[in-house]
Amino acid sequence: MGLRPPSSPGVLLCLLASALMTLSGCSLLLDFQECQTDSDCDRVGQCVESICVNPEYVDVTDYIVEDTTWTADKVYVLKNVIIVIQPATLTIEPGTLILGDRNSALVTQGGARLIADGTREEPIVFTSSKPVGQRRAGDWGGLALIGKARINRVPMYLNIVTNQEDAEVGGQDDAWNCGTLRYVRTEFGGGLIDGEKALNGLTFAGCGSETVVDYVQSHFGDDDGIEIFGGTMDITHAVSSRPQGDGFDFDVGWRGKGQFLAVQLDGNGEEAIEGENRGEEPLATPLTDFQVYNYTVIGAEQETDFQRGVIFKSGGYGKLSHGIILGTSTDAVHISGPESAQNASMGRTQVENTLFFNIGTGETPQLFTLDEEASMEVSDMFDPEAYFRDEETLNVFDKDPGFQNPYDLGNPGWVPSPEFTTGRDIEPPPEGFDPTAVYLGAFSPSSPAWTEGWTAYPKN
Repeated sequence: MGLRPPSSPGVLLCLLASALMTLSGCSLLLDFQECQTDSDCDRVGQCVESICVNPEYVDVTDYIVEDTTWTADKVYVLKNVIIVIQPATLTIEPGTLILGDRNSALVTQGGARLIADGTREEPIVFTSSKPVGQRRAGDWGGLALIGKARINRVPMYLNIVTNQEDAEVGGQDDAWNCGTLRYVRTEFGGGLIDGEKALNGLTFAGCGSETVVDYVQSHFGDDDGIEIFGGTMDITHAVSSRPQGDGFDFDVGWRGKGQFLAVQLDGNGEEAIEGENRGEEPLATPLTDFQVYNYTVIGAEQETDFQRGVIFKSGGYGKLSHGIILGTSTDAVHISGPESAQNASMGRTQVENTLFFNIGTGETPQLFTLDEEASMEVSDMFDPEAYFRDEETLNVFDKDPGFQNPYDLGNPGWVPSPEFTTGRDIEPPPEGFDPTAVYLGAFSPSSPAWTEGWTAYPKN
């Protein structure tokens, strides 16, 4: 690692002003970059005694091979794919900013750990190293945690380095602890690494039940927002905003729980939630079989090539309940492939206690659909419209959830009205979930959004 010098003469003037501010002759310097709060400075500056001062920049160029701490008084710049090598632990302090150059990423190897435990007031932020106003989806690779819990694709490697063993995924320990991510935001990730798609905004691969993922956001990535490859980790209070692929992608045998998951799609987003088992071997075990309660999907409110709320494919199945799906242009729930169709026909695929509004195009849009292969498999015994509209599902149709500005990509209104999202028919989520969330959607209609204070939705 090396230190990057201050980027402009203005920074030197600020530092000088800070040192000389008690002298009567420094009024001209005080006028140069005066401030009252940190927000008056640029994205990394701090307001110190009314003067903007930039922190040190640290270029990260080498693998991390011993326990290391990144501190909030520095800005860390990922220059390439940085891997935390087992058994090292990388700890990142609250309020730390990490910038990613093109072809860069941060990955913890199976056996290593990342402890990124931010706070609402001081989230940990991973973003593009380009200046504000020039940032784009895919500017850097993304953040990935690798663990040793079971997956159903063996061997499996994240395609990020020449030496595949450095990115091997999975094992036999379903309790494996990949670390802690709390109040962590990633932006503009999901980019190419050496010319190939490799990661997403946030990637969890083979992470087990002792992993903590709570209050995380992936924003404006060039692929999926948050992807979970296998394992048993749980995820709560998670936002995937403006993914250029899927919002949440669950596959190769994820068997965990999710609660309070929110997706906001723009016109390029595809499926908000994808549940897939394994494309090349749909019956591989352990099977993708997840449970998600209290989720919100907001589509682009425009006609797109295709955009779905939920898709089950390649043998994947699970349960989604206490949700809201709004504004997806193609359909609400789609089932793809004969194996996922069989699961649905056997009652394994469940979407319940969910409010559907403004779905599809045309006068009589289909909310629940099968692809051709799925239809051929179960055409005589499974009707998705009848299945998901059955009264026992307690699904709600054609009722406006009452969001304020849900389609605002810069400041989404996540909190619904209580009129159609609360009621006596809604049971508390079961054991293993927060039982107080007796409402539809990821946000309580009677409380401020849990996104306040630590999420952001920058355009560039």
